[in-house]
Amino acid sequence: MQLQQFVTETIEELGGIVIPVEYALCQVLIPKDYASFFQNKTELTLAFDFEVAQENPNAEFVTFGSFILEQLLTIVHQNATCTLRFAEIERLKLGNPLKKITEFLADRQGKITIFEEQPVLGVWAVFGYNVTFVADERIESVEQVWVNLQTNEIDLFMKQEQNRIVYKQTPLYTYPISGSIDILQALNAATKYVQSLVEKQKSEQSNRLILEKDIERITNYYSELLVENEKRSNRKGLSEDKVKEIKTKSEAIKLERDKQLQEIYNKYNGQIELNLDNGILYFIPILEYKIEIVFRGEAKEQKLYYNPVTKSFFSR
Repeated sequence: MQLQQFVTETIEELGGIVIPVEYALCQVLIPKDYASFFQNKTELTLAFDFEVAQENPNAEFVTFGSFILEQLLTIVHQNATCTLRFAEIERLKLGNPLKKITEFLADRQGKITIFEEQPVLGVWAVFGYNVTFVADERIESVEQVWVNLQTNEIDLFMKQEQNRIVYKQTPLYTYPISGSIDILQALNAATKYVQSLVEKQKSEQSNRLILEKDIERITNYYSELLVENEKRSNRKGLSEDKVKEIKTKSEAIKLERDKQLQEIYNKYNGQIELNLDNGILYFIPILEYKIEIVFRGEAKEQKLYYNPVTKSFFSR
């Protein structure tokens, strides 16, 4: 999904108004209920292209990491349906942890020592997206993305193993949460991941060869019309009004050509609509290990985490 489409649809969903001005530039009216997110401004001019932003100094340039997008993602997060799930782990214990940690860090040189082990709560955010691909027909699908909030990385293994998780809706353990978590950063990571995923699917669904042939056919057809019209304008004895009429027709031909090319492009490439539908937070007991690695007289400390669901280690 294009960034401009995401921002536009989000603002309109909140009750705001988006008025296109020109390519990659629009004026926005923000509902008063959300003005505090945008420094108490209710009227904004947004640019979605760097050059357009430079040409319009009063416009806010919207891109990944920009203030406007971050605030919109915050609002989306606050308004999305969210559920808390507390996983139940039967046996939070790892046999022979030093051996298994050594195997996990097989590429690290040095002597490994465990000097602290404790149970903590790991947190995973699960974002559910509704994805719609609109071309000749409308194709809808659902994408679920797991993000490890300890690392802010996409976690494909937890997605695969989620059916093994037994959970309740109320807290089961009093373990501390492992470090600080940033849900907004996780939402950014998940959204970018889904965007790249659906763009790849979109490319696979497009028949590039047929698209190129249709573009060539339309381009050649209108090129011939322009050539014929140009010949008419070069005839002798034409009045100034007639020459002007022929030139106007040439511009009309170009506009029609561009319209036809855009329609063909949309037909084969389609449009992607991406909407965040829901979110789930999983609180899962994990084991935290503080280790020391000594190599050539130099000691380094590190934290490792053991996930009993995937039966694997990870580190921040």
